[in-house]
Amino acid sequence: MKEQDREFISESTLSRDLERKLLIFFDSSCVVEKGFHLNLSAYKIPRYIEEYLILKECSDKPLSQCSSQIHERLRELRPEPEEKDVVLNKLMSEGEQFILDDFKVVTDIKSGVHRLEIPVLNLKNAMIDPKILEEHENLLRNGVWGIGKLIFDDERRYGDKRSEPVLMVEFYPYEISSFDIEYFRGARPHFTDEEWMDILIQSLGLNPSSYDFEQKILYLMRLVPLIECNVNMMEFGPRASGKSYLYKNISHMVRVISGGRASPSELFYNKLTKTIGLIGLMDAVVFDEINYLSLSGTEEMIGKLKDYMESGNYERGGKLVSSDCSLVFIGNVESIPSSPRDIDSFLPEFARDTALMDRIHGILPGWKLPKIRSSQEHIARGKGLSLDLISYWLHEMRKFDASTIARSFMKFGNVSIRDERALIRLVSGAIKLIYPDLKVRDRETMERIVNIAIEMRKLVRDWLRLKLPHEYSNELEVEFRWRSS
Repeated sequence: MKEQDREFISESTLSRDLERKLLIFFDSSCVVEKGFHLNLSAYKIPRYIEEYLILKECSDKPLSQCSSQIHERLRELRPEPEEKDVVLNKLMSEGEQFILDDFKVVTDIKSGVHRLEIPVLNLKNAMIDPKILEEHENLLRNGVWGIGKLIFDDERRYGDKRSEPVLMVEFYPYEISSFDIEYFRGARPHFTDEEWMDILIQSLGLNPSSYDFEQKILYLMRLVPLIECNVNMMEFGPRASGKSYLYKNISHMVRVISGGRASPSELFYNKLTKTIGLIGLMDAVVFDEINYLSLSGTEEMIGKLKDYMESGNYERGGKLVSSDCSLVFIGNVESIPSSPRDIDSFLPEFARDTALMDRIHGILPGWKLPKIRSSQEHIARGKGLSLDLISYWLHEMRKFDASTIARSFMKFGNVSIRDERALIRLVSGAIKLIYPDLKVRDRETMERIVNIAIEMRKLVRDWLRLKLPHEYSNELEVEFRWRSS
């Protein structure tokens, strides 16, 4: 028996009763085996697409057959970079080819054509049948993973002289095509608070029994920028605690920038191509390994970041953009901070701007979360909700407003408007995560949520007081108050 099969059939990290309830209140098309990993990193496929492949290809097949079948399909549909010209030659000689990719379409208004991007073939000017765009409009937004049927079209019937003679004539999305948010929200009352948190953590691929109650809330706070609009958050914690892995694998609406250099063109607006940047398109942009991140055009970048983090708007090249994109800044640290000076040592130079830091709603104390050490201890086994479903749920919940509910659980004293706004957004996001039907049930859970949010904001305020002691002299005066729904 293969190692992956042994891991798969081992005991679930959810209790039998909870796994049974999961299967009662969620359709089988929403549930996937979390312990079954195909190791598709070589194909550059995120985990949510891997789970979709498992659901699509393996519903009635034994694991060994499923694994070999998916790998065989991917070898055919996801060519290696060095195979690109082999595939293009086959397309020219045989006339058609199927490709699995994260397809994206750009509208070239000047030329009056659409330009299809096919990353796996390094094509940016392919063509697409307009009928496909009528059915799959998201191709024009953030792109869609799926299988496309490509044909060789030297007449360039939907392009111009710049277009490559490659035309997509059929498209089969590999993501959820429809989502009933009310069905999802309606399932929530059948679970206790901790059961619901366990299901979410299990669905994210981790063993919920490896975390205590407070750690579960802390871990789920990582999702607040994905479920709540315009949340600006930092997290510092040890390596191998799952920070960047979560954001890279959970949603097509999240982009992770790892170290390196970020430019105003990439983030805000490209004046040359006249295209909106990531902040104008995504639900969240995550800056990973911020100690190694450099910003090109630093003064312009910091100014625009501060403007956007305050107002949700930015302007560049005469283009005014409004967005609800959240910003997350992640850093690796091995020590536990004992004072604001320790937090100061964690920050890269660009983040030591006090005006920018005041716009950070909270610092998540990732040092309180355990490292992910062994698969037997920390990795989920058994059933959980598919990441594709979780992704769409998080996106759709951004449309709901829980700010009034969040405010009702806090009594504000001498706080600034930014303190108040920060706490409301953090608590509002947590409420939507734990109570998607927006009906708060448990005082202990709600009190812990509020106290964690206060701790997160206090880490920002204590750092600001270190830098500007006269301006931030007062304590953060906020208290939890209970209001039953």
